[in-house]
Amino acid sequence: MITHAKCYREGYPRPRFVRERWVCLNGQWKFAFDDRDEGERNRWYAGGKLTKEIAVPFAYQTQASGIGDDARHDHLWYERRFTYALPRGKRLLLHFEGADYTAKVWLNGCMLGTHTGGYARFTFDCTPALRRGENVLVVKCDDSRSAAQPRGKQRCTPQNVSCFYTDTSGIWKTVWLEEVGQSYLSRVLTTCEYERQSVLFEYNVQGFCEGLTLEIEAEYQGERAALCETALLCDHGKIRLDLTLTNQMLNLKPWSIGRPGQRFDLTYRLRHRGIVVDEVRSYTALVDYRTRGDGIEVNYLPAPCLRMVLAQGYYPDSGMTPKSDEELLRDVMLIKQMGFNGVRMHQKIEDERFYYFCDMAGLFCWLEMPAVYDFSPESVSALTREWTEVVLQYKGYLCVMAYVPVNESWGALQTSENGQMQQLTAGLYSLTKALDPTRLVISNDGWEHTQSDIVTLHNYAQTGRELRLAYADLPAFLRGERTGDTHTRSPFAKGWAYRGQPVVISEYGGIACRTQESGGWGYGTAAADAQELLARLRELTQAIVSLDGCRGYCYTQFTDVMQEKNGLLTEDRRPKADMDAIRAVNSLVRGE
Repeated sequence: MITHAKCYREGYPRPRFVRERWVCLNGQWKFAFDDRDEGERNRWYAGGKLTKEIAVPFAYQTQASGIGDDARHDHLWYERRFTYALPRGKRLLLHFEGADYTAKVWLNGCMLGTHTGGYARFTFDCTPALRRGENVLVVKCDDSRSAAQPRGKQRCTPQNVSCFYTDTSGIWKTVWLEEVGQSYLSRVLTTCEYERQSVLFEYNVQGFCEGLTLEIEAEYQGERAALCETALLCDHGKIRLDLTLTNQMLNLKPWSIGRPGQRFDLTYRLRHRGIVVDEVRSYTALVDYRTRGDGIEVNYLPAPCLRMVLAQGYYPDSGMTPKSDEELLRDVMLIKQMGFNGVRMHQKIEDERFYYFCDMAGLFCWLEMPAVYDFSPESVSALTREWTEVVLQYKGYLCVMAYVPVNESWGALQTSENGQMQQLTAGLYSLTKALDPTRLVISNDGWEHTQSDIVTLHNYAQTGRELRLAYADLPAFLRGERTGDTHTRSPFAKGWAYRGQPVVISEYGGIACRTQESGGWGYGTAAADAQELLARLRELTQAIVSLDGCRGYCYTQFTDVMQEKNGLLTEDRRPKADMDAIRAVNSLVRGE
């Protein structure tokens, strides 16, 4: 189905930074609710106090966890025992891919540290607390329904409502151990410099000492393409590698959705006085995203019309947590099978393996931050802190075309008039550009934009006629003259104006279908059957692709999610209409 990068290891949680020696800690853990918040006072972190069991990494609210209790519990405890024979001169790292919301971690009664934020990876060096023989790992997770913490589509009400779903508390992504040397690479960020046919590597080293060198080797289709080694003078620095292929007919081999195999396999070797003390495998490619006037370019060529689908990454009995690589790859291939060339992962920071599979299969992605729902110093601080972690974690995935820090003014509902809220979205735009200048940034997806590389519009009109009427004079609409439209808010916040950017209809459709599912909702009246669903999908999409100046669309949505029954597929990934017929709708684009 796809050709993997050389570094790929099935189940490995961090696909672009791969070491050989690692242990997955997923599986059965001891567990307890702590509704009176007495566990720390009673030293539960010492171990042996928890009586329930839970299947990690599934949230306790899911059936897959073995608990399936969707009632609110704000304080959760986990315990896992393991043995590890750590060789002399090595260190052991403990990684959490995601724990919502504040996690405190102890090993053998010693606190390793605390992390706040539900969506980004965090790591502790557990070597000082490690014992020979059995080790007791204990984790306390504190969650709440606070509107000031990034929660995305997790409800803050006792019951699911509208498009807000059962919350996800505690550990919900993989927990794992990794063996490293006394000196090791803690991070390598890659920045493509397309014009120079080179990649800039920014590295960080833990345990820095004199005598360290870093070698970076790049291979293209099994043959060495570039090699560079440099002496390290401090614990961080930059190395530039030329990726010009002098032995190829075409010396430039850029990645694109049509050529996902055009990538370079990487090996990082950290040496101390000539001896390898850390070796990490990765991959990269030459890819460039930019706008020119009202168009989007990929590798300096006009991008194909964006035919995206909105996905939320929920699974029938495991919530936001996929059970395997196969589930993630299946979603990528289903999206491509329906003729979409991109996916907007909505209000969720998806497992890194999903973005790896998009790299390998060739699928554009928009990466979107889960929203807060309050505007306060606390919410602004929480949002910017965690967004920074997320961008640095996902920077370098080839498929990521655009970042979306805010959606529909959520958490900043008065953005249209409120200057302070406008500064938030404009500031997040600038912050994101400072962290990763190689990708596009959408300040406030849907409406009320401030600084933004793409102008995105949300419109749930249920007929093609309504859509055409709304945007019959698209320039006038972008100037704030909303004649004929009743389905969206102003495209720009007051004081901000259209500057000729590309326009994308990034939410539309949302059609439910009256099939075997009962209850739930979609936008407008549900289609009576698959034929009506296809007819309405075709009519709406045709209206969008006929708009002058529109560079693409994103259909709502890929699958049903709990009470929201407007997916093209059910929650267990059964198509509601013929997949080839959906693909035919996505081929309506003019000139392609």
